[in-house]
Amino acid sequence: MTITQRLFSLVVPVLNEEDVIADTYARLNVVLEKVGLPFEVIVVDNGSTDRTPQICAALCAQDARWKYMRLSRNFGYQNSITAGQLAARGDAIMVIDADLQDPPELIPEFIAKWREGYDVVYGVRNKREGESRLRVIPTMLAMRFISWMSDEVKLPLHSGDFRLITRRVRDAFAQMPETNRYVRGMFHWLGYRQIGIAYVRQGRRKGCTKVNPLFLLEFTWNAICSCSHRPLRFFAVLGLSMIAVCCGLGLLTLIGILQTGEAPISGFTLLLFVILTIQCAGFGVLGEYIGRIHAASKGRPLWLVDYTLNFEQLAVSQDVQGESQARAA
Repeated sequence: MTITQRLFSLVVPVLNEEDVIADTYARLNVVLEKVGLPFEVIVVDNGSTDRTPQICAALCAQDARWKYMRLSRNFGYQNSITAGQLAARGDAIMVIDADLQDPPELIPEFIAKWREGYDVVYGVRNKREGESRLRVIPTMLAMRFISWMSDEVKLPLHSGDFRLITRRVRDAFAQMPETNRYVRGMFHWLGYRQIGIAYVRQGRRKGCTKVNPLFLLEFTWNAICSCSHRPLRFFAVLGLSMIAVCCGLGLLTLIGILQTGEAPISGFTLLLFVILTIQCAGFGVLGEYIGRIHAASKGRPLWLVDYTLNFEQLAVSQDVQGESQARAA
């Protein structure tokens, strides 16, 4: 089978996107029909409460190439794109957000790299347009911090989930059962032949962003816990350093008492406060990691499907997820 005969899958996660989904449909179809590959578009609805389900149902009714999967509730962005990728039937699978801030006109470039033999082609945001500095600067700093903290693999700076993967990478990804998912880090961990494509991220034309400062903090922390043990190591080193300092101060105090009968060093109250602060922070970090172990031990599914439209083989998603959980057990 030649590459021109293969199926291309595009996963579109949505959450309350009634303002943009019709435009998304029109713009994506224009691009995909020019590619020259048979394609499917899988819209994964993470529990929208607006008219997104009704609009998607109408789109699926008029275009069988568009498929719709509604999750039973909001299981989070990372789980929703996982659900879409595992349900895809394509030989190449790509993710793009419904707001199309990642321009779909770049899809042919991603496919060209796939034709060259790359297994993972990821977008690199070298510039952001139409976004305020109050959002761009914290986001850029968070991405740099995540990359710096990663100790499993070196994560490319400013890469996102705008990514193409081959089917064999998807099948390898399906073997990773963890519940605390940082999908872009998981794909970089898999290896294979990877390449980045730099692009300019555009501003949102309609609708409102789902990203806020609290979401960014939670996303950053989850990403760090998913791909790094450095927070634990940091507090381990800090704890050993404080032990060394205390031993040194204790030795100096003992020497002073033996020589003069008085303790020559004061400020133990401040030192005790510092030690207790470090201990509390360390216990907090440890508790976060233990909480993730507890969540994984429950063995709950990463998502549940409410209903689907235009799917012939929904069992693919459920079977692959079941196999992943069986391997974890």
